[in-house]
Amino acid sequence: MNSVDLLFQPPMSTQFSAAPDEFQLHHLLKQEHSPAVTELSDELKARLELEIRIALGSVEDPVVRDLLQTIFSEVLRIFNRLSLIQQKLNELDTLQENLSILEIVQFEVRYLIEFVEARAMYTTGVSKGLLETFDGISYGMSHDVKRVFERELTSDIRTKSIPVVYGKILHAHGLLSNCFQQTFITLLQVLNPNLDPLNLFDDFEERLRQSLLLCNELSALMRVAKQAESQPSPELLQEVVDKALEFRDGGMQYLMYRDWRGYEHHSLALITSIQSNFDSKSLLHQFACYLEVLYGHVKMRAVIRDLFPQSNDEAEDMNSQEPGT
Repeated sequence: MNSVDLLFQPPMSTQFSAAPDEFQLHHLLKQEHSPAVTELSDELKARLELEIRIALGSVEDPVVRDLLQTIFSEVLRIFNRLSLIQQKLNELDTLQENLSILEIVQFEVRYLIEFVEARAMYTTGVSKGLLETFDGISYGMSHDVKRVFERELTSDIRTKSIPVVYGKILHAHGLLSNCFQQTFITLLQVLNPNLDPLNLFDDFEERLRQSLLLCNELSALMRVAKQAESQPSPELLQEVVDKALEFRDGGMQYLMYRDWRGYEHHSLALITSIQSNFDSKSLLHQFACYLEVLYGHVKMRAVIRDLFPQSNDEAEDMNSQEPGT
C-alpha cells in the first residue's frame, strides 16, 4: 500500500455516528491556515524549528535531508492538532469536536507511519543508525496509535457519558503527546547528540513525574518477579503475569522506544511460560535482571539523576549494559 492509498483507507473510528454539520471535518482540516487556533506557541515553535535546523545541518545528503524535513514537518503538524485539543480540553461542549480532531490525527499518524516504513526505511544513503531510529519510532507510533484508536477511542465512544468521553480524550491526548515528543526527541538526538531534551518542551515537572512513576513501577515489578523466583506459588506467578501486563499497558509508555521491544520480548516469554505451567525460574531470573538494568537506566535520566546519587564506577557499568540484551 502506498501513501496515497493509505489516505483513502477508512479510519477505525469512522463508525462514529456523526452528522457532517456537527463535526465540520472539512472546516477542521483547513484549521492549519488559522494560526491563532492551531499553532503552537510562537516561542515553542521557534525553539523546535531551531533544533530542526541544527539537526538537519549535520546531514550532507540532500535526499536524506529532505526526507527528514518531511518527517519533522509531519510531526509538527500533529503537535499543532494536539495543541488545538489542549486548548479545548476544559470546554465540555467541544468534546465532539475534539473527537473529530483526533480522527484527523489518526489519518495523519497512519500516513506518517506509512511514509517512514515504505519510503524512509528504503531510501539510499540513510545510515544504519538512522535506519534503526526510523524502525524504533515507527514501532512506537504504531503501538500508541493502536492503543488510542483501538482501545481508548472505540466505535461506541460517542454513546458514552460526558465524564467518560472527557476522560478518554484526556488520556488519548496524553498518550499521543508523549508519543510524539519521544518521536521528535529520538530523531533529533540521533542527528544532534548534544541536544538537551529537558530544555525543549518546558515540561520538566511532567518528565520528573513520569520518571519517578516509572522507577516506582519497575521496582514493584522487579520485587514481585524476585519473590516468585524464590517462591514460585501459583498466586505469585499469576501476580507476575498481571503486573507485567499492567506495566506493558501503562508505565512502558515512559520508557525510551528502544526498550519497548526488549520489554515485550522478555515479558511475553515469561508470561507464555507461566501460563503454560512450565518451569519459569530461569525466565523469572532473566526478567528480574532485565528490569534491574532498565531501572538503572531510568535513574540516570537527567531529570532525576540527582535523586539517585551513584559512584562513577556504577554509572560506567550501567552505561555498558544494553537493556535489549
